[in-house]
Amino acid sequence: MENKKKRAAKVFCYYCEREFENEKILVQHQEAKHFKCHVCNQKLSTASGMAIHVLQVHEEAVSKVPNAIPRRESTEIEIFGMQGIPDDILAAHYGQGEQAISRTLRSFPPADYFFKVESVSVLLNTRIEKYESGSFEVGGYKWRLCLYPNGINKSKGKGHVSLYLEISDTENLPLGWEATHGLQLSGQDRRYTNDMHSSTYLDADSKASHFNVIKTRCGIAQFLSLDELKDPCNGYLMDDCCIFGAEVFVIKYSGKGECLSVIKDPADGTFTWEIENFSQRNLETIYSDIFTVKEVEWKLILYPRGNQKAKNKSLSLFLELDSYETLHQRKLYAEFELSIKDQKSSVYIKPSHAHVWFSDSMKDWGFSSIISLSDLHDKPEHFLLNDTLIVQVRITLMIYSKNISNDTFQDL
Repeated sequence: MENKKKRAAKVFCYYCEREFENEKILVQHQEAKHFKCHVCNQKLSTASGMAIHVLQVHEEAVSKVPNAIPRRESTEIEIFGMQGIPDDILAAHYGQGEQAISRTLRSFPPADYFFKVESVSVLLNTRIEKYESGSFEVGGYKWRLCLYPNGINKSKGKGHVSLYLEISDTENLPLGWEATHGLQLSGQDRRYTNDMHSSTYLDADSKASHFNVIKTRCGIAQFLSLDELKDPCNGYLMDDCCIFGAEVFVIKYSGKGECLSVIKDPADGTFTWEIENFSQRNLETIYSDIFTVKEVEWKLILYPRGNQKAKNKSLSLFLELDSYETLHQRKLYAEFELSIKDQKSSVYIKPSHAHVWFSDSMKDWGFSSIISLSDLHDKPEHFLLNDTLIVQVRITLMIYSKNISNDTFQDL
């Protein structure tokens, strides 16, 4: 019998179970069907973002996600595409029996906070459902750990230790605040040592999640099964004590970025420079007016008697980047050609091509010998008609980056 090729699992919508070919289409679906404001039809990125928008802009309260199936209407669960879907939902949809939480072992303790629980066996037999730790500060926010010794039932944590992270000082945060974090929750394995810094730690990684005025906590309902906790072979209990901890990675958006522009054959990429009374200009260097290609400013530099090795031999022509400061110390790549006009035949001759990275140390580039002085002056009807010299630059490609803000990025 031939082996059938296994069909790749499709992504699906948490709120309605509809499947899609890729996550981009899924996100578009969520914005249109589940995250759209019922008042002004603005599409938001998450359910909590939609609820905050309706509350702050329209002064209405939204407690249910539109078009969601029963038991999936909560706006407190942060879903974006496939991100944030509870592991039991993923397992049920794809027919998997185990959670998809990443669990690893490491040899060093949690960096941000830990707490020791004594008399665990007694605690497990009390009516205490939840214990809240003291506050600790990470990334400019105050946090606390929430321990459910016998699990949090509503999130299918029964038979497990449930461990959550919660923002503890929301009253003093500004209106519309948001925080994005990554979370590692740890349990100490002390089978071989009682030294906290020499023990092994079980890490359970939570997906990156958003905190806001509606969603103020995140964690793992099935952090560690009670059977595993109680089994002395695992080393989590030592003298009826155990140690838990957390590392919080607060993601702060600086709002800074850059945009790389690649511009081929710009419509305004040709600049023609007519230099009148050329023979009367007794100057070593002549500068053109500044001209703009897209948003970049340039100018031409002409050496009537040549420069450097071409002195008194040839006409020299260079292209200079005039707006280097606006590039914020970055480089700009350009491909261009410089030429001189034969006014008798009305064509540009001797085009010289260049491809250059302009920078703080390389602000101009060109050719020392664009045309010999003998050819220039011996054929005035060609190149100096009415004592006017005509040169041209044609920029065919520019590659450069510029700063953009977070607001600009959102508009792209």
